[in-house]
Formats: sequence, C-alpha cells, structure tokens
Amino acid sequence: MESRYLETVRRIAPRPLIGREAELAELAAFCMGEDGDWYRWWRAPAWTGKSALMSWFVLQPPPGVRVVSFFITARFAEQNDRVAFTDVVMEQLLDLLGQEKPPLLSEATREAHLFGLLNEAAQACQLQGERLVLLVDGLDEDRGVTTGVDAHSIAKLLPPLSVAGMRVIVSGRPNPPIPGDVPQDHPLRDARIVRVLGRSSAATAIKNEAKRELVRLLNGSPIERDLLGLLTAAGGGLGVENLAELVGVEPWEVYEQLHSVSGRTFAARQSRFQPDTGPEVFVLGHEELQITAAQRLGSLRLAGYRERLHAWAEGYRQQGWPAGTPEYLLRGYYRMLQADGDHTRMIAYATDSGRHDRMLDITGGDAAALSEIVAIQDVILAHDEPDLGSLLMLSMHRNDLADRNNSIPTELPSIWVLLGQRARAEALARSITNPTQQAQALTTLAKVVAGAGDFDWAETIAGSIIDPYEQAWALTVLAKVVAGAGDLDRAGTLTGRAETVADSITDSYEQTQALTAIAKAAAGAGDFDRAETLADRAETIARSITNPNQQAWELTALAKVVAGAGHFDRARMLTDRAETIAGSITAWYERAQALTAITKVVAGAGDFDRAETIARSITHPIQRAGALTALAKVVAGAGDFDRAETIARSITNPNEQAQALTAIAKAAAGAGDLDRARTLADRAEMIARSITNPNQRAQALSALAKAAAGAGDLDRARTLADRAETIARSIIHPIQRAGALTALAKVVAGAGDFDRAETIARNITNPSGQVQALNTLAKVVAGAGDFDRAETIARSITNPNEQAQALTAIAKAAAGAGDL
Repeated sequence: MESRYLETVRRIAPRPLIGREAELAELAAFCMGEDGDWYRWWRAPAWTGKSALMSWFVLQPPPGVRVVSFFITARFAEQNDRVAFTDVVMEQLLDLLGQEKPPLLSEATREAHLFGLLNEAAQACQLQGERLVLLVDGLDEDRGVTTGVDAHSIAKLLPPLSVAGMRVIVSGRPNPPIPGDVPQDHPLRDARIVRVLGRSSAATAIKNEAKRELVRLLNGSPIERDLLGLLTAAGGGLGVENLAELVGVEPWEVYEQLHSVSGRTFAARQSRFQPDTGPEVFVLGHEELQITAAQRLGSLRLAGYRERLHAWAEGYRQQGWPAGTPEYLLRGYYRMLQADGDHTRMIAYATDSGRHDRMLDITGGDAAALSEIVAIQDVILAHDEPDLGSLLMLSMHRNDLADRNNSIPTELPSIWVLLGQRARAEALARSITNPTQQAQALTTLAKVVAGAGDFDWAETIAGSIIDPYEQAWALTVLAKVVAGAGDLDRAGTLTGRAETVADSITDSYEQTQALTAIAKAAAGAGDFDRAETLADRAETIARSITNPNQQAWELTALAKVVAGAGHFDRARMLTDRAETIAGSITAWYERAQALTAITKVVAGAGDFDRAETIARSITHPIQRAGALTALAKVVAGAGDFDRAETIARSITNPNEQAQALTAIAKAAAGAGDLDRARTLADRAEMIARSITNPNQRAQALSALAKAAAGAGDLDRARTLADRAETIARSIIHPIQRAGALTALAKVVAGAGDFDRAETIARNITNPSGQVQALNTLAKVVAGAGDFDRAETIARSITNPNEQAQALTAIAKAAAGAGDL
C-alpha cells in the first residue's frame, strides 16, 4: 500500500536527477549492506542538492528496501517540528504494516507509538526479506529545537538502537550543531557516519534561477509582491482561494501567477489534514529563499502582511469559524503567531472554543488543540513572573477539552467505522481522556472492526490498550468474535495473548475475572484443554482472594463457565465452595446477592432442587423473594412451567410474585401455551393490583403491559398501561414517579404507540427524570426504525451527555439498518 506522503515527496523531487549516480550507488550499498554503521549523515551547505538526492532515492529505492521518509521544511509551519515528524512517519509505518491511519494521539502516547511501530515495521520487513530505512532530510531546519522550554528536536526522536537491520539516513547543513537534547551516546554523535555531499551543477543552476525569480517578484507587479509577502509572512500553507481572498483578486489570477514561475520559487504541497480532498497549498521553494525574501521585504512590510493575516483570521473568528474555514487558520496560523512571539493572540486562539470545535471536526480529535494550549503555557511559565490569570484561563479550557472527551459515548467511535471513517473512529476513541472509558471505547471499536472482518486492525486496537486488565478483556472479546467467524486458530492465538497479558495483572480479583473470561472464550473456540488449564489457574487465584464477597462471586462465575463446558461435577464443587464462603459474609445484603447469583448458576446447570434450597436459605424475606423470582425465571426458561409456577406462588412478596408470574407467562406464550399464559397473566394482574406501594404497583403493571403487548394482546396491554400511568402519576416522590413513568413510556413505545409514549415522557416534571425518559424513548423509537422521529426526540434533550448518548444509539441503529 503506497503512502499518501509520497505525493509530497514527488513535489520535492527533481525531474530528472542529474549527475548523482555515484551517490545513489553509495546509498544503495549502505542500505543493502550487512555490516558496518547503520546511520549515514549526508552534510552539505545550502543549494547543494541534498533534498533532490534524498527525494529521488525515496521514490526509487533499491529492490528489497522499504523507505519511510520525512522532509523537514522550516518555511512550512506544518512540516518543521517533532509533532509533524511523528504524525507523518507514523502514517507511513502504518501504511507499510497494512494498518489503519493513526489517530491524533496524546502527547503522552504519540512518541511511544512511533517507537513501537518503527520496531514492528523493521521486524516485518526483515521477515519478508526486506530492510526498513528511515530517511530524514533537512535536519538543520527543525524548528522544534528553538520553540518552548520543553521543546525537543526531531533528532532526539531518531532511534538510538538498530532493530532487525534497520538503517537511518539523515541530511542537512553542517550547522547548527547537533541539538543539546540528543544523548551523548546517540549514533548521530559518531563522526564516522558523516558523508560530505559535493555541489551539483544542476543544483547551482536551480539556485541561480530561483534567486533571479525572487528578485523579479520583489520588483514585480502588486499581486506578485503580495503573493510573495503573504507566503513569506505566513510561513507557507496558503491555498489559491486563501491568497485570492487576502489579495482581493480572483482565484484564477492567483493560480496563473503561482504557475507562471518555474516552480523553484513557489512549491505546492498537499493539505495536511485532508490530503485526498483538500486544496493544495503553497510554500517558498527553498529555505534560503524564505530567508532572503524576509530580509528583502523587511520587517515593516512583513508586519503589514501579518496584519492582513490577523484581520483575515479575525473575520473567520467573528463568523464563529464556519464550515469551510481555511485549514491554515486552524493550524499554520498558530505556528506563525508562535514564531512571531504574539503571545496575546496565542492565548486568545488557544482558548477559542469555536475554533477548537472546528479543528475537532477537521481532524477527528483534540490533540492539535491541546498542543496549542501546551505551547503557550510553556511560554508563560518561562517568564520570571508568569501571568497566573492567563494560565488559569488556559488550564480551564484544557480541562473543558478533557471533559468533553470524557463525555464521548463509548460506542460512538465504533459507529464511525460503520460509516467508513476509520481514522476518525480511532482518533475519537483515543481522545477520551478517562482511561477506563477509553479502554471501553477501544474494546467496542475492536469488536466492531473484527465483526467487519478486519482482524489485524482489531487486534492492533485491542493490543494498544495500556491497562492489562482492560487489554486482556478486549483481547478476550475479540477472540469470541473471531471464533464466531470460524477462524479458530486465530481465536486460539488471541486467547493465548490475553492469558499472557492477564499474567501481569496484580490484583487477584481482577486477574481471576480475566482468566475466567478467557477460559470461557477458549471453550467457545473449542480449545477445551486450554479452557480447563485456565479454569485451574482461575480457581487457584480465586481461593487466594481474602474478601469473601469477591471470592464467592468469582467462584460462582467460574462455576458457570465450567458448567457451560459440561463439567457439572466440578461446577458443583465450585458452587459448594462459593456457598460456604457466602455464608461467611457478614453484610446481609452482600450475602443475599452472592447466594442469589449461586442460585441462578446452579439452576442454569439443571439442578433445580439444590438451587431452590439455596434460594430459600436466604434469611432476608425481600432478598429471598428476589432469589426465588430469579429461579422461577430460569426454570420457566427451561420449559418446566409447572415447577416454575409452584415456585412463584410460594413467593410471599406480592411485587416479586407478580414479576415471577409475568416472566413465566411470557415464557409460556413464547412456547405456544397460550391458555397457561393467560391464566398466569390474570393471576399476576390480580396480585399487581393488590400491591399497596404505588411505585411497585405501577412497575408491576407496566411489566404486565409489556408481556401482553409481546403476546399480541394489544387491548389488554393498553388497559394495563392506562392503569399503570394513573398509579404512576399518583406517586408522591418525584424520582420514583419519574422512574415509573419512564418504564411505562418504554413499554408503550415498545408496543408501537410513540405518540402516547412521548406524551408520558414529556409530562414528567422532574427535569433529570424527563431527560432520561426521552433518552430511553429515542432509543426505542430508533430501534423500531423511525430514525427521523428518534432524532427529533433526541435533539430536544437539554442535557448534553444524555443527548449525545441518545444520538449515538440512533446513529448505531441507522448504520445497522444501512441508512448511512
């Protein structure tokens, strides 16, 4: 797969390269050799032809050599520091590996990903009988060396150790010297790697021609001087439409002027963030031209051109940064302010929420916005007396960006995959700053990607999760998806990888959870030997858990997995142990919850007698009723309606008995036993009407209405819903009333009566309760396929987080239905 960055290299390369046969041969020998140095530094003064040689070599490497390159361009603010280097090189490495384009990673993880990808790509090339070469041109043009107290050079990011035969080629002028942040033992400090590049006659001719063009432009027409002045002041990155707007002429006039010169003065480059669709932008053709143009124009004239740029930017700011805002104003302009030391404007633009919203829309993440804030914070902190007010304002805006990333629904990134925007999907997931929520988003994303058949990318996403517990969980989820697709070998590899990760989990409770989940995935993939081994390990660790509640829950969970694999004797042993441990739990509620969980697992294994005994051993009457209700549902699900009904009728709590009878009625209807279903429903309704607590009575009647609607008895469902609504509205406690009406609205919507459901939801007087009801309603309506109405409901929700959750659910439903 060819990287899009090669198009930028093609715009740099000469046509053709003249007189460099010996140098090309030496470069090829260096890249293909087995011994000697693995770094090579080509040095020469300006206008020697370094970039021409390097770009030609990148485009036409020797057989078996894979080149990843970056051309540092001081006069182009988009391509002159370590952030640009990291992003561009990472994109190429991922293209080489056949993986998705990188997201805009945080400052904390971007470079770590780069180093890991370099090693991975070098090893992948070696396995294919090839060699990876990293080529960096213009090391002297790195502007990261001089900006910000914490700024670092690109040179520091170059690999200090060779991996899998990788080679590194750099080029630049003899000065400035190697940046001070490069370690003393780095290969760049070895004088033996230096090669001096002789001057090319072709390069000299180009230099002379470019300088003549520059002089002509400096003395040319007003439009020619303006184009030169604006591109010099801006630091490059302006397109034809941008320049036309700034100069006050038609775009075709700008186009003709830019293309009337030989191409040595003005050079075209791709859009940074929209390389496939964005307009090309222009820079001066050589760093020496930038320097000379700035000197000849003078500080006064350059200041005038910067004022034009400021006024232009202010115009878009006053418009609220509309769609179509020039990309330069979202990235390059800030670099110009930084280079010019315009700290007042830097602060203003780094705290402009509208601008950062537009940047998010273009880039898919907030990394670029956060880097701007960090840049001006570094500048302020470097002062002897920092401006605390500005620092506070910047910190607040930075926190706002973090908060909005934490509010991103964890399922939203996966929807962008369904819509075909993979890079945006991963960028959005990684922009979530809460580690647990980010891991959940990445896990969901990996699952959806795997479901689409891209197992490689899915595994990369899962493997990038930092927390070992979350990563093991993600790999386990992925193993299940892959096994479901029939690739059992790969599923086995994933469970093995998950187990390795789980070994590094230090918390016994979390480690047991992970191993139990992996054992279940292994059994699902048919690898019963591994599943048994994992179950052994999980049991050993579970028995070491000192918290009795946690130990009981984990032994119960493991018993469920073991029973699912058909090992009922071992499951019995585990549930026996769990029951014993549960009996030692001092908190009655936790003890009851643990015993209820054991009841369900034992019943699920088919031992109804023992399950009932465990349920009835719970001393608290309400919790015992809950356990018996859960048991009755499991027994009914197994088709034993007589026993399920007997259990249900033994429940003394009317609310729980009504729930149990309703569940059995639903199961009986599903099995075609309609007479039994009606009898049970009648009994459940009679009991529900006897419940004195209005909240519980409304909930019970709502559940009955849902069951009736599911059985097709819509008249009865409406009658029950009417009664439930009347009772719900009589509830005095506002939160309980809102909860009852929300449950009812969901039932009514599920029956297809959206108008009535929306009326119920909007009549909830508790603000937060109404929001939750509308959120629930929007999801149900979307699930029924009425996306327009669902969206209207969602957009009426005033709470941003709830609205985002609702819109995400609607988008997922629409994408699943093919409405892209």
